[in-house]
Amino acid sequence: MTSYSGTQLRVLVLACVFCLATSISIEEKVQQLTENYGELKKSFESRVTQLETKVFQLETKVAQQESLIASLRMDNPSSRMATDPTEIDNNESQIYSRTCQEIYDYDNSQSSGFYIIDPDGQDLNGESEEPFQVYCDMTTDYAVTTAVIHDSETNIEAENCLDPGCYKRDIHYSASDKQMATLAELSKECHQYFKYDCIEAPFEYEGVQVSWWDDRYDNKQYFWSGKATTTHTCDCGITGSCIEANKKCNCDSGIADVRTDEGIISDKNILPIKRLNFGRTHAGSGQHTLGRFECSGKKVVDGKPTSCADLRILGHTLSGFYLVKGTNSVESVYCDFRKLQEEQGKIDVQSTPVYFYVQTNDIFKEVLTPIIFQVTQLNIGGAMNGETGIFTAPVTGTYFFSLSGVGYMSYSYNGYMRISLTMNNNRIGRAEVHLSESPGYSTFALQSTLYLQEGDTVWVQIEERNLVYLYDDGTRLTHFTGLLLQQDFGYD
Repeated sequence: MTSYSGTQLRVLVLACVFCLATSISIEEKVQQLTENYGELKKSFESRVTQLETKVFQLETKVAQQESLIASLRMDNPSSRMATDPTEIDNNESQIYSRTCQEIYDYDNSQSSGFYIIDPDGQDLNGESEEPFQVYCDMTTDYAVTTAVIHDSETNIEAENCLDPGCYKRDIHYSASDKQMATLAELSKECHQYFKYDCIEAPFEYEGVQVSWWDDRYDNKQYFWSGKATTTHTCDCGITGSCIEANKKCNCDSGIADVRTDEGIISDKNILPIKRLNFGRTHAGSGQHTLGRFECSGKKVVDGKPTSCADLRILGHTLSGFYLVKGTNSVESVYCDFRKLQEEQGKIDVQSTPVYFYVQTNDIFKEVLTPIIFQVTQLNIGGAMNGETGIFTAPVTGTYFFSLSGVGYMSYSYNGYMRISLTMNNNRIGRAEVHLSESPGYSTFALQSTLYLQEGDTVWVQIEERNLVYLYDDGTRLTHFTGLLLQQDFGYD
């Protein structure tokens, strides 16, 4: 057994104390390093977000400079550049092309670059959206591309989280939603590129959709390539080339290695992508890349315009009544260009056709009773009832009415007849017949333009008479006509 002196024992005790102190210090340092790492990670992620914003701002500045340079080389007012899109002059003299295709059609010498466009056009009522900046690819003359920039074009890593859609990325575009929807209406096709690099970060997990994107209307979409479908799929699912044959996306395979899904989403009726949502990235990682919202070519109107959508394509932007080609005739439509085409059809409201022509074939002597018309030549809209003699307005609007006929007196005495046009039992106007010789005939006529509410009634009647009455010998001498001049749709 080893024996130690007092001095040696003191040294050993101090050494043990030192070792214990050192051990505690290392654990504290590990904990501190862990906390520092978490703070550093948050700081780094925040810095990355700031840098992404800076990059977007710098790209915008570069675009502005390129626009300024290009504008100095151009003498084309339809494709003007602005040094700062936030300071665009919206007075009536500042007119921009609606798409890059229109810029090219005006002058095919234009080169690719950043331009200012205004899809919804100039609105003298001041209700149009602000013009905005896009990139125009002029390299394909038959389908020039208009590309709308946004702040999420670079490769961005999704945050690690577990729940479905727990990571969200809002996409901020350089244009308003209405401007982009109008651009889609004017273009032949629109699309958006998407790419997702994943490691154990699926779109679908055990039959549950954990990742999706929000469309123009904030509806969830689960397809990542092609046209709209209710089925979850990627490009490899469409072509049948996924890593696992029973999967619709490569990222759904669950393989602990880098996999990629990419494709072109081409349904212009629901683009652009407003938000990306990813889940179950906690076990691996996911990185998304989203291309610009791109539209190319132009819609073409074959023949005469048949709707407000056709009129918008042809360049009309001011709301009001227009004549378009109907099924059997030219029709009047009210176009509210403040609305988009898909907004419940409000952009394409047809004026209801209303017109009639009725006649008598017998005498009529009743007073304060609607004159009855035995012959109906026309009654489009079904508003005139010849059997009762009453016209009922089917829609609110401005109407025109005309009445003509013959008064007859068989006795040698001073006679008269007063015929009135009546609206809701109130006299609107009156025609008179005066005769002093027998037998005697005299013609009369009465016209009026009235603003009627839906349901208002109009008729003609003998208000007063003495010896004179409404004459007809079967040759249809009394004629009553009416028509709708302009329907009131209630738009300002």
